Amino acid sequence: MPDLPASTDAKGVAPPLLQAVRAGDLARVRQLLAEGENPRAGDGREAPLHAAARRGPLELVETLIAAGALDWVRDAAGRTPLEVARRARPRERSAILALLDRDAIPDASFRNAVAAIQAGDVAALERLLDAEPRLLRERIVGPQAYRAAPRKGYFADPKLFWFVANNPTLVEPTPPNATEIAAAMIRRGVEQDDLDYTLGLVTTGSPAHAPGQQRALVRVLIDAGAVATPETIVATAAHRQLDALRALLEFGYPLTAPIAAALDDVASLPALLAANPGDVQSAFGLAVINRNLAAARLALDAGADAGAFLPTHSHSTALHQAAIDDDVPMIELLLAHGARPDVPDTLWGDTPLGWAIHENRPAARTRLEAATTG
Repeated sequence: MPDLPASTDAKGVAPPLLQAVRAGDLARVRQLLAEGENPRAGDGREAPLHAAARRGPLELVETLIAAGALDWVRDAAGRTPLEVARRARPRERSAILALLDRDAIPDASFRNAVAAIQAGDVAALERLLDAEPRLLRERIVGPQAYRAAPRKGYFADPKLFWFVANNPTLVEPTPPNATEIAAAMIRRGVEQDDLDYTLGLVTTGSPAHAPGQQRALVRVLIDAGAVATPETIVATAAHRQLDALRALLEFGYPLTAPIAAALDDVASLPALLAANPGDVQSAFGLAVINRNLAAARLALDAGADAGAFLPTHSHSTALHQAAIDDDVPMIELLLAHGARPDVPDTLWGDTPLGWAIHENRPAARTRLEAATTG
């Protein structure tokens, strides 16, 4: 879905929560949130968190984040709430900037170690780790408002080893010796949970990696004992990181129905679906996300629910995904199997048609308008 949802008011009036934020009425904001108002709903120009970041105070920004406002959403000018706060003079500006700057690292030693990872400076990193072994065990603990939020983002309260994956992309490109960096840290004792989590970060994000680098990092992590959980495999497929998925198969992971659906392996998929009924819905969702029509049809024939929310990107249904992909054949398949075009997503509160309109997907819009009015 787009960064900034449009207003749901046909007259273009800002949602009540956004009006209250602009007025600085904290009591009213809390009342509206308690009544179920969407903390992310904007007016097409900005979301409530942008308005709070622009005017303050800190408590208003914290309240929205704890309620589920997203600090990565961009306004109509392409700015995040942090960028808005930097350009404005809100009340408690310094505290608001500290809250919104998720890349800030207060611990100087930790900050220097991250800089060494991002620069590919193995020698400097080794010196830091040998001087302070705690760096491999401790984490950067972010503000409480983010931990209170109902929707937990990834890379929250990160450990040092996670930065090896460069996901989220903090530097471009990823250092060419990323595998050496990882190995230097592994030799000094990386905890199992960090190996597993970092493997998931590597397999779900590759834009900043050089060709072959993602696979090499996967190899290093698996050799060190990292385990790809079923959740990691589903997330990898849902992020369309199919090369990483193939690498996991090469390194010994079994072919499952979700993997086969993501890779459009329609020869293997029917038997896998029959043998593992619990995988049917995940396989269906991954087939839709990866635009594999035949695989999606096989999963539906095996009992998948065409109207269910997706296994990853779980705020949206398969029909939302097909709409944003402008995938009319998939839309036709889903509608034929009972998917409803009027179901809102749980993040923005918009229908598949609303997604198609906002993201300018003309073919999907035409088909969903027909389904909505027919």
